[in-house]
Amino acid sequence: MSKIKCSLSFHSTKLEVLPTFAGGVRDGIFNNPLVFAASPFTQPDFQAIISDYQLKRDAYKQGGLAQKGPFLASKDTLMKGLDTMADYVSKLAAGDANIITLSGFVPTKGTASEAPAPVKPTGVTVKHGSSGRLLAECDKQEQAIGYGCIMTVGTPLPTTVVVNEAGQLLISEKGEPKAADNTPISTSDGMVKGTFDLNPGRKKEFINLMPGTVYYFVFYAYNAKGVSSLSAPVSIMCV
Repeated sequence: MSKIKCSLSFHSTKLEVLPTFAGGVRDGIFNNPLVFAASPFTQPDFQAIISDYQLKRDAYKQGGLAQKGPFLASKDTLMKGLDTMADYVSKLAAGDANIITLSGFVPTKGTASEAPAPVKPTGVTVKHGSSGRLLAECDKQEQAIGYGCIMTVGTPLPTTVVVNEAGQLLISEKGEPKAADNTPISTSDGMVKGTFDLNPGRKKEFINLMPGTVYYFVFYAYNAKGVSSLSAPVSIMCV
C-alpha cells in the first residue's frame, strides 16, 4: 500500500485558485519553523514565486497573447516550487497525515498521476443564436481547467493540424505556431480560414458570421499537465 504523502491535485487547480493554495502552503510551512526547519525555500523566495505568478497572470489577462509566454513560465516555476515543497513535506512526514495537513498540503495515498492531462473533448454541440451568431460548447472534464475552440469557415480543420503542449496550433509542416484571440488562421496553402476562442470557459460565442455559410468547430482541453487532442469537428450553417 502506498505511504500517505502530499496530494499533487494542485496540478489541476483552477488558475485563479492556485495563488491561494500556494499561500496556504507558505503559511503552513513558515509559520511552523520548528517542524519544517529545513524547507527547500526561504519564505521571501517562495513568496517571490507566488507574487510573480500573480503579476504575470494579471498581465496575461489584460495584455492577451503577447503576455502568454511569461505567464506560462511563471506558472511552471510555481508548479515546480510546489512540487519541491510537496516532496520535502512527504519525506519529512514519513506517512504522518497530521504533519502534511499542518504544511498546507492535503494528505493522500495517491500517486504522481493524480492529475492526468485532459482527454479529447466530447459532446461538442453548436446552435444558432441571433442572426450571424453561433454558440458552441463541449462536455465538462473534471481534470480540465480550460478549453479552447477553433472555428473554420467552409471546410474542417485539416487532420494534420495539432495543438502542442504550449497550447499553440501547429499549422504547417514547419511547425509554425499561430494562435491569437479573434485572429484569422490559415494553413500554409491558404485553403482554410477561421478564428480561435482562447477564453477558458467551455461555452463559446462567435459573432458577425455570414448567413448561409457553413462553419466547423473543434475543441481542446488543457490543464497543468498538458493539452488534449482536438475533438471531432461539428458543423452548422449560419442563419
